[in-house]
Amino acid sequence: MSDRAHENLDQFQWSFLHPKYWLLWFWFAILWLIGRLPLSAIRALGTGTGHLVFKVAKSRRKTTLKNLELCFPDKTPQEREVIAKDSFASAGMALYESGLIWWGRKKRVMALHSVSGLEHLKQRERKPTILLAMHNSCLEAAYGPLAQHHAMKILFRVHNNPCWEYVSQKGRNRYNLKLVSNKRVSRFLEHIRQGETGVIAADHDLGPKNSIFVPFFGIPTATVPTPSDFAKATDAKVLFSCGYRTKTGYQVDITPVLENFPSDDTVADVTRFSAIVEEHVRLHPGEYIWMHRRFKTRPPGDAKLY
Repeated sequence: MSDRAHENLDQFQWSFLHPKYWLLWFWFAILWLIGRLPLSAIRALGTGTGHLVFKVAKSRRKTTLKNLELCFPDKTPQEREVIAKDSFASAGMALYESGLIWWGRKKRVMALHSVSGLEHLKQRERKPTILLAMHNSCLEAAYGPLAQHHAMKILFRVHNNPCWEYVSQKGRNRYNLKLVSNKRVSRFLEHIRQGETGVIAADHDLGPKNSIFVPFFGIPTATVPTPSDFAKATDAKVLFSCGYRTKTGYQVDITPVLENFPSDDTVADVTRFSAIVEEHVRLHPGEYIWMHRRFKTRPPGDAKLY
């Protein structure tokens, strides 16, 4: 994708009407219809889809169960399988929740959304701020409505399909959530310097380049130092947030500003961030995206875990 294309992700292109996109437009129509269903029906549909994928997607299931074995060795295989199925169900829900978030009535969406600690974010109005997030499956449903309370920029990876990216961007733009391509890091940092809030989720394995090995569930895990580096580059204060599902909707918990973050020790900062993510994963294990190969990159000399 060209540099210019990364700046016009929400612009309609006549090429989107090409027959190669017709199946995708049909899927969007299905999502639009699903978004009108009661939340219980959306979740039931997502759970069923997730459990079906758990049965047929052998590679993803194997990765998920391996991750849970590494992180929860004290649990029985049966207990870990329950968490795995919950994680697949959560991913299934996320698949259909897009219809609710992109096209559902905003009043309905906001009624499903609760925030704890919003006052900590509000205190950062017009001040350089970084809000750390984590890869729970309900990121879309949690942070779209959150941006309605407090405008945010979120750093993300652009979808390979430009039509998908166009539709998703239009849906997200209904809120005050603006997405910045990860190919535009300098622009993202400039937004923060100018007193905006930037959101990043840095808890996936992005390979050995620039990663630091810090403990995650007691395992040396490749983690990018982005939270510390970005905070230092922008002189921003840093808060942590966790979004998850409740029985009646979605909840986002926001911490106060993390004291002494960033510090003079980047490794200590990344270790601290990883520990906070682990703490919240333990609170909501079925919400985390376990099918990602979090421990793919190993320290030199260590055996592969997958």
